[in-house]
Amino acid sequence: MINDRKNWQDMNLAAIQQRLAWIQQKPDGIILCKDSGVHYLVVRKDGSYIKLALVEKVNLHTDLLQSVFDLNNPLHLVSEYTQAMMLALVWQNQPQRIYIAGFGGGRMPLVLHHYLPNTVIDCADVDPIAIEAATQCFGVKLDDRLTVAIQDGREYLEQQNLDMQYDIIMTDVFFGNGYSSHRLATKEFYQLCQKRLSSDGVVLVNLLQRDEFYAQKVKTFQSVFSEVCVCPWKNINSVLIGSNSAILEKDEIVARAKYLQDGHQFSFSLIDRAIEVKVGAELFEVVPNLDKAQILHDDAPPVGYFDSWLF
Repeated sequence: MINDRKNWQDMNLAAIQQRLAWIQQKPDGIILCKDSGVHYLVVRKDGSYIKLALVEKVNLHTDLLQSVFDLNNPLHLVSEYTQAMMLALVWQNQPQRIYIAGFGGGRMPLVLHHYLPNTVIDCADVDPIAIEAATQCFGVKLDDRLTVAIQDGREYLEQQNLDMQYDIIMTDVFFGNGYSSHRLATKEFYQLCQKRLSSDGVVLVNLLQRDEFYAQKVKTFQSVFSEVCVCPWKNINSVLIGSNSAILEKDEIVARAKYLQDGHQFSFSLIDRAIEVKVGAELFEVVPNLDKAQILHDDAPPVGYFDSWLF
């Protein structure tokens, strides 16, 4: 069984590298630029790095990279927040089914698809151009285990059969200016995630710490899940981890991460990300004003939430 998995992974990595061979020959600069709603989707080569960004049409500006990867190591997760998303495996090390809202360049789906050859990964993204970029420029190939629907991430989850359950649910959805949908941040949405989780399932959410409603989003997440951890990355991102299974102590989280690191031989350190996880009262130290934050609901978005040029 182990040899079969290793052989498949060797062949899969070779296939990924073959799909990327044409980019290796390209000079540095823009390799793809397409109109994508209120943005231009731009893929740029910078040495061995390929970067995807959504550039605002109104001012030709972006301050967020949607995806980045290293041509010399396509299975390496460059962004530390994406490494933190892999902590899902601490709670579910052999998931049968994963759901990801937000596809972008397909970095997380590609890596999970490689390391978990028996897992089905369902994804949803509203932007077909992003999926085109992922398959053309990021080595992604869709198959019967890796699918993506061109659909709103919440709508997709709502429309699944009642008996459809996921061991892991991830959300990583942003526009080019950092705006994230109110519909993917409310108590009602997280209750929907809870309904779609297996009994020991886990939900992970990528947030920007600069978000004016950062504390409210964390507090809302806490209102649904009995166990909530936060893995902050510098002063940029935080990954929320929520589950209704038995609470894990920090030492157990680190020990499980070490087991996963040894087993999968990730090129990044999952152990370092586990050490950074904040649990219990530590959340109040890394999330300012958490104790005073209000819970977000579908029918009552806070004043100022939609103050964005997109609207």
